[in-house]
Amino acid sequence: MNSFVRNARTGCLVTQKDDVKEINMKRAILGIGAVVLVGVAGAAGYLWHVNHQAARLRLPGTVEIQEVRLSSRVGGRIEAVLTQEGAIVEPGQPLVHLEMPELRAQRDQYQARLQAAQATLLKAQRGARPQEKESALAAADAAKARYDRMTAGYRAEEKDEARHEVAALKAELTFAQQEMERHRRLRTSTSLSELESATSAAAKLDAKVRQAQARLDLYESGHRAEDKAEAKAEWISRRAQAELLQAGTREEEIAEADARVAELYGKLRELDAQLAEAVVRAPERAVVEVVAVRKGDVVAANQPVVRVLRADDLWVKAYVSEVDLGKVSVGQTVELTIDSFPTKRFQGVVAHIVSTSEFTPRNIQSLDERRHQVFAIKVRVDDPQGIFKSGMAADVWLQVTAP
Repeated sequence: MNSFVRNARTGCLVTQKDDVKEINMKRAILGIGAVVLVGVAGAAGYLWHVNHQAARLRLPGTVEIQEVRLSSRVGGRIEAVLTQEGAIVEPGQPLVHLEMPELRAQRDQYQARLQAAQATLLKAQRGARPQEKESALAAADAAKARYDRMTAGYRAEEKDEARHEVAALKAELTFAQQEMERHRRLRTSTSLSELESATSAAAKLDAKVRQAQARLDLYESGHRAEDKAEAKAEWISRRAQAELLQAGTREEEIAEADARVAELYGKLRELDAQLAEAVVRAPERAVVEVVAVRKGDVVAANQPVVRVLRADDLWVKAYVSEVDLGKVSVGQTVELTIDSFPTKRFQGVVAHIVSTSEFTPRNIQSLDERRHQVFAIKVRVDDPQGIFKSGMAADVWLQVTAP
C-alpha cells in the first residue's frame, strides 16, 4: 500500500515512491554536472599547460667547415711530409719541409757582407789609429822642413866651398895654360905629344872651372820657383792629411756605413722570412683533409700542398621560418643531433642570423605564404673529437616557450 506525503516544493500529495525517484534523479543530474565540470576544468588546465610549457623547435641544417689551403710563398723540392690525412694538428705544427739550398747560400753571402759592413762602420766610428795620426804629423813636419829649406836657399858654407873650388880650379887652369904656351914656344925642343898633353890638360881644367862656376851660381841664386811651389804644395797636402786624421771620420761617412749595415740587416730578415717558408705549418688547430704532395715533388710558389679544415671554426647552417624567427636570438644555446650519433646531443650557440631571407619565389601576398620565407642562421659548435664532417646533415633543436 502506497503512502502519501506532501511534496515540500509543490505542496501536492505524492506517493513516497515517486518522491524517492525524483530525489535520485536530482542526484544523478548533480553528479553528471560535477563530472562535466571536472572534465572541463581538466581540459582547460591541460590546454593552459600545453600552451605554456617548454616546446622544442627543430630546424634542419648542414654542417659546414672552413677550408684552408696551405702553401709556401717560395717554391722548392719537398724534403719531408710530416703529417697524414685525417690527423688533428695543433697551431704551429710542421706539416711539410721544403729544400731551399739557394736561399741558404744567399743568406751566408749576405751574412759575410754584413760583417764587412759592420767592420767598416766600426772603423769609421773609431777614426784613425794613434800611430796613423803620428805618422801623418811626422810627414807634414818633414814636408814643412823641406819647404823651409828651399825657401832659405843653400847654406853659406856650401857657397864658400863652391867659391874655393872655383878659385882652385882657376889657378890650376892658369898653370895648365902657361904650360901649354911654353910648349908651343919651344916647339923645337918639345915633342908633339907633350904639347898635346898640355893642351888636353888645359881644356879639362877649363871644363871643371865652368862646372864649378855653374854650381856656385846655382848656390848663390837658390832653388827654382817651381821647386819651391812643389815643396809648398806637398807640405800643405801633408798637413791637411794630418788634420783630417786628427778630426776623425765625417758624420756623413758614418751615416753611410750605418745605412749599409741596416740595409744588409733588412736583406737578412727578408731571407729569413723566405727560409721560414721552407716549413709549411698549421696556422691553428685543424684537421688534415688532403695532403697533395709527396717527398721529392717540386712545387711552385703559392701552390697548395696541404688542405686542412679549421677545427675551431665549425658551424651548422640551418634555416628558420619567418613565423619562428622571433624565437631565435644570437647567443642562444641550442642542441644538435646528427644521423651518425642519433642519441648523442651536442651543444651549440647561435652565432649569426642573416638579415636577408631566402627561398622566396615571389613577393609575399598572404599570411600562409609567410612560413615559406626562411632566414639562415649560423650555429657554432665545438667538436674536439672530430665527429662532424663537412656536408653532413644535422638538426638544430631550440627550446622555446609559448606565450
